[in-house]
Amino acid sequence: MPQLVIISANRHCSPYPVYPLALSYLKSYLQQAWPALQISLLDLNLADDSQWQQQLAGVNPDYVALSLRNIDDTDSQSQREFISGYRTLVATLRSVTKAPLILGGAGYSLFAKTLLEQLDGDYGIVGEGELTLLQLLQRLEQQRPVNGIEGLLWHNQAAADFVPRKTFIDDPQLQFDADLVAHYWHHSGMLNIQTKRGCPHRCIYCSYPSIDGTTVRQLPIPQIVESLKQAWDQHGIDYVFFTDSVFNLTPDFNEALAKALIKTGLPTKWGAYFAPHRLSSRQLALYQQAGLTHLEFGTEALSDITLASYQKPFRLKQVLRTAQCAAELGLHQAHFLIVGGWGENQESLKQTLENASLLPPTVLFPYFGMRIYPDTGLAMQMTQRHLLAAETDLLTPQYYLSPAFNHAQFQQAIEGHQQRWILPDDDLSVGIAQLRALGKRGPLWEYL
Repeated sequence: MPQLVIISANRHCSPYPVYPLALSYLKSYLQQAWPALQISLLDLNLADDSQWQQQLAGVNPDYVALSLRNIDDTDSQSQREFISGYRTLVATLRSVTKAPLILGGAGYSLFAKTLLEQLDGDYGIVGEGELTLLQLLQRLEQQRPVNGIEGLLWHNQAAADFVPRKTFIDDPQLQFDADLVAHYWHHSGMLNIQTKRGCPHRCIYCSYPSIDGTTVRQLPIPQIVESLKQAWDQHGIDYVFFTDSVFNLTPDFNEALAKALIKTGLPTKWGAYFAPHRLSSRQLALYQQAGLTHLEFGTEALSDITLASYQKPFRLKQVLRTAQCAAELGLHQAHFLIVGGWGENQESLKQTLENASLLPPTVLFPYFGMRIYPDTGLAMQMTQRHLLAAETDLLTPQYYLSPAFNHAQFQQAIEGHQQRWILPDDDLSVGIAQLRALGKRGPLWEYL
């Protein structure tokens, strides 16, 4: 029987470790589609270097799939990159096993061709991985050519051979791994799950459409409910975070999901990423009845000048209205901002600071500047204006920071502000660890 090891390379745990959802989706899908395939999961957050090397050698796999979730920490202040660590990891992998190395993951997909070469991978999977990985492994087992598989790269491949992804699965399977659940439930106090994939928005900085496509694919509601039921019945998990790029993309689907969750009577509470529009008080009340406790708004700015420049599909009026609806229901809310991004100026900065006071009590997470990713509107506009050379290596963290932004002035401006501002360099780990020790679950930013 062929042996596959799927490895999560992510060791970035700030402010808390994140369950490697991709591993469970891949394993669950492959096990159903190909029962004879033997699959082992290896999470580097759960093993030091000597331990994972021993585990890998003990399996003696026929294939190794390496998931790269993050390329860097996306923080313009620290600019910590992870590629050098991945190079060391791959070199060690090659010393332990001669199995073909298949690269994939969200971070990998952004720089797929470059990383295939730099990390000496044998194959690379761009975007959604389940079907591509299944087809690749079956072809390799049958010793058949791998050309023509959507989303697949390999060494010595002609550019014309790459087939962009047009086929997406609509029934990803999910079985949580008991060992992974035990670790992440203890250290992060939540599990992750998806209800949909893809995003139609065209925010100027965002790489998500490049990774997961622009067509929204809704997962079957019975399957989502069954995954949550399994998490509760088998592992006692009563808090999950929906990792959709934007949860409220499809209101009719979300309402149907909420009604299904209410019907099950599960004690599960949940949070999600929301856009601060397309969200009524009635819908929020329904979601709250279904277990919603935390809304993380991708607000990005509190100035219409900046929102237009960021190509956000909403404006300040909608942000304030939605925030007030959430507050009236007693839901916890946080707003994530990008300060000093593309198009930011002195007036828009002033407006964002002033308008923050119009929000009901909340937590504000500002990030300074924008990480520049390939194939985004930001990279295109910077190149057109000769602010970015076309040949710039974006694998090395590159940021745009508006000349109008001054870090010291911003910090001074928020001192004594009625809202709670949590800056990128604020260390949350100790406070969160203390809350976890007290049995608190969920994101926990409402306590900070």
